[in-house]
Amino acid sequence: MTQSTSTDGNGARPLRTPQGGAASGPMPQRDPAPTTGGPSRPSCHARGRGRKVTGTTTTRKKPSQQRPFQVMHWNAESILNKKTELEHILHEKNINICCIQETHLTPQKSFKVRGYQCLRSDRTDRSKGGILTLIRNNINACLIETHMEDSEYQVIRIQTKTSEFHLVNFYCPNDRHLALDTIPAKASNFIVVGDFNSHSQSWGYDHLDRRGEEVENWQDDKGLILLNSPFDCPTFYSRRWHTTSTPDLAFCTEDMHQLTSREVGEQLGGSDHRPVFLTLGMESCTEASFPRWNYKRANWFLFRHRTSELTKDIRVEGRDINMVAKDFNMSILRAARESIPRGARRDYKPYWSNELQELDDDLADTRREAEVNPSQNNNIRLQEAKAKFLKKKLQARRRSWQEKTSSLNLEKDGRKLWRLTKQLNDENTSRGKITLEENGKVLTGKHAANQFAESYAAESNLHVSPEKQREARREKRERPARQSTVDAMSQPLTLHELHSALKKSKAKKSPGPDGITNEMLTHLGSAAENKLLEVFNSSWQEGSLPQLWREAIMIPILKKGKDPKKATSYRPISLTSCVVKTLERIVNERLRWYLESRNLLAPEQAGFRQFRSTEDQVTYLAQEVEDAFQEQKLVFVTWIDLQKAFDKVWKDGLLVKLLRKGVSSNMYQWIRSYLYNRRARVNVDQTKSKKFLLRHGVPQGGVLSPTLFLLFIDDLVSEMPKGIKAALYADDLVIWCKEEHASTATYRMQQAADRLNTWAEDWCVSINKEKSSTTLFTLSPKQKAGTIRLGGTPLREDEEATYLGVTFDRRQTWKPHIAQAETKARRKLAILRKLAGTTWGANEKILKTVYQGTIRPHLEYGSTAWSTSAKTNLQTLDRVQNQALRLITGAMKSTPIKEMEKLTTIQPLCQRREAKTMVQAEKLKCLPDHPMKHRLSNLTKNRLKRSSFVHESKRLSRQYREVLPQNTLPLTQEEEETPKATEKPGIQICTSVPHVTPGEDQNDTARQALTLALIDEQYPKEAWIHVYTDGSATNAVLNGGAGILIQFPGGHTATSSVATGKHCTKYKAEAEALMQAASFVQDSADPCYQVVFLSDALSVLQAGPRERQTPTAGQSITDGQTNQKSCPPVDTSTLWDTRK
Repeated sequence: MTQSTSTDGNGARPLRTPQGGAASGPMPQRDPAPTTGGPSRPSCHARGRGRKVTGTTTTRKKPSQQRPFQVMHWNAESILNKKTELEHILHEKNINICCIQETHLTPQKSFKVRGYQCLRSDRTDRSKGGILTLIRNNINACLIETHMEDSEYQVIRIQTKTSEFHLVNFYCPNDRHLALDTIPAKASNFIVVGDFNSHSQSWGYDHLDRRGEEVENWQDDKGLILLNSPFDCPTFYSRRWHTTSTPDLAFCTEDMHQLTSREVGEQLGGSDHRPVFLTLGMESCTEASFPRWNYKRANWFLFRHRTSELTKDIRVEGRDINMVAKDFNMSILRAARESIPRGARRDYKPYWSNELQELDDDLADTRREAEVNPSQNNNIRLQEAKAKFLKKKLQARRRSWQEKTSSLNLEKDGRKLWRLTKQLNDENTSRGKITLEENGKVLTGKHAANQFAESYAAESNLHVSPEKQREARREKRERPARQSTVDAMSQPLTLHELHSALKKSKAKKSPGPDGITNEMLTHLGSAAENKLLEVFNSSWQEGSLPQLWREAIMIPILKKGKDPKKATSYRPISLTSCVVKTLERIVNERLRWYLESRNLLAPEQAGFRQFRSTEDQVTYLAQEVEDAFQEQKLVFVTWIDLQKAFDKVWKDGLLVKLLRKGVSSNMYQWIRSYLYNRRARVNVDQTKSKKFLLRHGVPQGGVLSPTLFLLFIDDLVSEMPKGIKAALYADDLVIWCKEEHASTATYRMQQAADRLNTWAEDWCVSINKEKSSTTLFTLSPKQKAGTIRLGGTPLREDEEATYLGVTFDRRQTWKPHIAQAETKARRKLAILRKLAGTTWGANEKILKTVYQGTIRPHLEYGSTAWSTSAKTNLQTLDRVQNQALRLITGAMKSTPIKEMEKLTTIQPLCQRREAKTMVQAEKLKCLPDHPMKHRLSNLTKNRLKRSSFVHESKRLSRQYREVLPQNTLPLTQEEEETPKATEKPGIQICTSVPHVTPGEDQNDTARQALTLALIDEQYPKEAWIHVYTDGSATNAVLNGGAGILIQFPGGHTATSSVATGKHCTKYKAEAEALMQAASFVQDSADPCYQVVFLSDALSVLQAGPRERQTPTAGQSITDGQTNQKSCPPVDTSTLWDTRK
């Protein structure tokens, strides 16, 4: 309920103001007497001038509109504990802009409101204070100025469909200077709202104080009109003095005054201030709803049928590939419209129960009674009503939280949990409308989109000299892309490759310009799949891509901490066709196989390569530094930052390097078509820019782009002079040298820098010299390195440098890195505290999952390099885990750590670091070309009492000799095996049972009945051999065993069991059971019968027959078919049995 009043024509204050029923006696006060005052006795003449004022019910003509533009301003007196009430009123009254004073927020406290942009200005020099402006995401707004000295205010420019105005959110404590002259007032379209803490009869006080006179003078100077009326309901109630007053004011210019009305609302969240609502007579932007595909209600059976029916008659051979792709897309979208419902997500409605609403109404009634009839009893009743409301709100939040967390299924609803943790951390992913400023002009919508388009087009434009262009074209002519002898370059694509590519497609990804999603592609009918393969092969054989597959939609995303008014503050995300991404996966697999099987990539490169990671490179560099210290040497390192490396790849140069690597035939022609004539549009607030050409760079977001980039910079390391070593992870480059003297190291490094600069100029690569730097690793304080110049520009020298997320210090103590890791983990620990609560937190399983997924990675990343740090450093990380254990278990401080570790089954960090070290060492031994392989087998020097990764791995290998494997297989691609040869017919792996839908409320009996009925129907025992397998291990890691039961047609059975090792995981036991069963079937099964394997090992089945070096159960079954010599292959199928 709201109260509204009107004013008289001249704005003079009448004899008696209805400012809340002043009591007789001393002057009512808002706070102590010297500070403020309120109306206390009749006054015929007000001191001071009559003001231009207006009331809330003044009748004016307003343009016809469906929803008015609502502005709310409110002094919250701490906003964190009133967020629920704030969200409710924002939703209930459709508030467009909310100006809040006295937020009491600090930079360490996050605060977001769903559906709103949050413009914060926190007070940093003292406590409390602070202002906040919430603006709906569908409104274009730009923060122009912020002032936080004495008075606090924000100046914001707002753009609506038909007009533009400036809004000031103002707050000034009563002990600070108003500083009104600093406000950049406008002559028109200007509004100021806030808490002025000043007194005047014009807004309901009985006297005019110095601050009130200052406000009036400022109002006259700027030509503003006061929207308050002396008859308005008061906005402030003093619980101490039992009085009312109106410190919350609103001013506007004459043109805005004709369109604006004001009303005072009921109490909100227990604050002493009431909210004030301004209704502006302008059109409010309604939130546009965009329909989305509802895959949960899709009729996939109908979709498969319709896609096969609509695509079977599309003629591919002899037609233009652009027309073929267009017909295919139209058929898929038509089938989707017929079988997949579409709808818009409902508007977000914050949690608010009827019981809370009743208590809130009761609190408003008692507040009104205390204001009208001030007394001690009414004030006590007000405090009781407030306490009752707060208690019930807390109980309702606890109940809602328990219902939400108890319904989470971590194995099926994992994404919901991570969304929930983001909400708890106030990580608001929604964003407001984009407003840019360019040469004093404000750009929104299509104009902003075109500005982004010009910026991105300029970034993709690379200056290449005509001489380089001619040289590259000459080399391309001299190296013709003739027919290759490598099957992967020219042979047609297979259905197996298509299925493998579709299997790797991720759900819930945004589509490209064609509108086709991964969900649609993965549910195509068999005829539609064959037609898609035919389209792919047509594109592959012709070496040509449809133009639609070479277009993208770019969406600008604001970088953290950047100015939102500049186009350069945004990074683009490209959305390309999901169809061409599927084809890219097939081509990329063939290209990667070719490069890896022939060792054509530099061993120093670890980016986007199988079996390699960032921790490999970090460990390699750290070991080099430790080795140098043991040899009484120093290491001089240069950290290189390649500027916009992916966006500025010289396309002609890339094609030359493809030819140099032997890429030819269909693959070369297809990649050339893939790179050229790429166009894009920028989407800003659902408006698109004009199309623009991307002249250079590999396609952003493309599946093939990382591999192409690796090829482009592969020869960089080979250009380095003797004595220089390097490590690469995609475009993250570090080079170093080991020497006894810094002068020698400086000389060598300068040579390397010169070579690097020459290479960059030859291949049109930009190096960011401001971000590149050097570091001298030495234990001697006397060693000083010289300055390295890159292209004439001196590089700065850093005492500490961060490479791939790990901070290196010059003495390699790892103290800075561990301190940063601790800080990051403790910040995330706040999420765990919110989840845990005190008496109403989430259960232990959820808390454990959140800890393992969001906190522990910070405590472990790069540990193979820094696990040899001092114990005092490592113990700081242990303390973080110990705190997390107490939150998970709810245990007291006196509870032993070991008991909590047992209760939660969370290993100590020291044990996990040892395990990671052993795994890392074994992996490096299996990589034949990695620089660290031979280092692990060489002797170690022990001049200093320092340890390193090699020292630790050798110590652990001696300690756990019985557990570690004695022989290792190389993790490499087999040269003689082509991707096509991996296609093994006759095997089908099913990881779900029809009619048994995950997440549905079906009991075990119903699931069992449905599963058995399916087995009897599809795999009758008269024609099929049923093979049941199972594996188990004590505590999932010890004394593994596998069991097999085989039912033959005719009724007889066979059983077998085998031990799988003392140290064996349940996964290994399940896989061993399947492999033993496959071997048994190969030796004894009658080829006249088909075989079905039934297992509950979902993870083993999902591993399937992949293209990897470590054999899986699926590969064993496949190999069992193809290796039979004396009899026809056995038809095999594997089904996941869902019985519990």
